[in-house]
Amino acid sequence: MRRLATLLLLLFVALATCGLVVESDADDANTGPPAPDPGWANIGRRSGYPAVYLGNGWVITARHVGVGDVVLGGVTHHAQPETAVRLGKKGEPPAADLVVFRIEPRPDLPDLPIRPTPPEVGDRALMIGAGCNRGERTSWNGQTGWTWGPISTLRWGTNRVALVGIDVAAGDNHTPGFAMRFDPGETRFESQAAMRDSGGPVFIPRNGRYELAGILIAIASFPDQPANTAFYGNLSTAADLSVFGDSLAALVHPR
Repeated sequence: MRRLATLLLLLFVALATCGLVVESDADDANTGPPAPDPGWANIGRRSGYPAVYLGNGWVITARHVGVGDVVLGGVTHHAQPETAVRLGKKGEPPAADLVVFRIEPRPDLPDLPIRPTPPEVGDRALMIGAGCNRGERTSWNGQTGWTWGPISTLRWGTNRVALVGIDVAAGDNHTPGFAMRFDPGETRFESQAAMRDSGGPVFIPRNGRYELAGILIAIASFPDQPANTAFYGNLSTAADLSVFGDSLAALVHPR
């Protein structure tokens, strides 16, 4: 934890209020289902942000994205605000930057499996975001990276888990989470979250299949880093859904 505390002093955490900045971006690359497909059809748009369909009418997204209608496969599904649940609201676990709510009509889509155990450092991760793509290569203060592009696209990218067991604090949110660091060439489609990626899913494979392990909630940039940029060393942080597994199971599949 000492190493983590030092790192967070060197990085500025902010809500990821655009698709992913993917190192190898090229036009329409990574804008369709990856192979194997972890559940591309279950990723909808909530006012431009991602929202993830869990099953049985339930959707999850970042709390700062909020409750509202979700478009899945070109069809608008209307939010049921009275069903909204902020995960961790009662304090066990801490109040998190996550909200779950029902939509109607219910999509004809499969349930997504929730990862039952926390991710581990080095785990391969597949992230899906919506919003700004990669722009022009740039540098600043000895760092290299890219500007955020002007086009918004649902896009997937890859990374590896770099930090686990962290507390992502923003406002009154304290979210148990993990983070992925943007490193050159670390994975084939190395990516970093950006504006409007909040609410996007992070899938991690286990026992031969992808499981929904997290929801993107924030990015960590260097102090005074120029706006609308992604540099190597930045972090994409996600809520750890294994912490909320029992709560989610009780909602999606009540007994």
